[in-house]
Amino acid sequence: DLSWGNAESARLLLNLIAKRQGLGDILAEGVMRAASRIGGEATSMAIHTLRGNTPRGHDHRNRTTEQFDTCVSNTGTIETWGGPTVLGSFPSWEEIVAANLHDKGAMMFEDSLVTCRFNTRMNMDLLCQALGAVTGWDFTVEEGYEVGRRIVHLLRAFNVRHGVAGRSLDRPSPRYGSKPDSGDGRGRSLSDVWDAMLDRYYAGMGWDSDGRPLRETLERFHLEDVARDLWK
Repeated sequence: DLSWGNAESARLLLNLIAKRQGLGDILAEGVMRAASRIGGEATSMAIHTLRGNTPRGHDHRNRTTEQFDTCVSNTGTIETWGGPTVLGSFPSWEEIVAANLHDKGAMMFEDSLVTCRFNTRMNMDLLCQALGAVTGWDFTVEEGYEVGRRIVHLLRAFNVRHGVAGRSLDRPSPRYGSKPDSGDGRGRSLSDVWDAMLDRYYAGMGWDSDGRPLRETLERFHLEDVARDLWK
């Protein structure tokens, strides 16, 4: 009985997933693969990106900046969300892309410093000041973003090389991209403008129309060896 609020059943199911027993063996594959194996209506109900990532415990249809970020992320569920840019409850698609482009790299820079996000909240000025205090370097916010974006391009190139990145995968599943019945985004969806968002995002990142980092972009971030491998 997996009805909402049945904590004991949830505990048992988590144990089955961990041990890959019974239904747990299927669910251990993640939402996208599990839905595919179950078949039927499961594929239309499953919430995930087409790369197989699943969002955290929020309805991203009402958090569209985070939804787009999750779909284009090179890592897990988010790569940018929580950065310096603050938007309204349901911003325009242009604002969503601009925010992702502006904040891209902040989270990677923070991760590189191994600090707790709950303390620093990706405050780039604070992070650079802290780095300078520890190392004696005169490290600017712009340099911090450069470090983070270099990591983003490297991650993207790795994923492209291994076939887990590109326009066909940087998308939400039908359910994940559907119109919510309540909340600020009620009755609204980004599906009709998704390709326009990818076009602008890819161009802003210095990637080609399929989301592959351009040779000159990789070289500008001192990733010449990656450029040679990706564009050979």
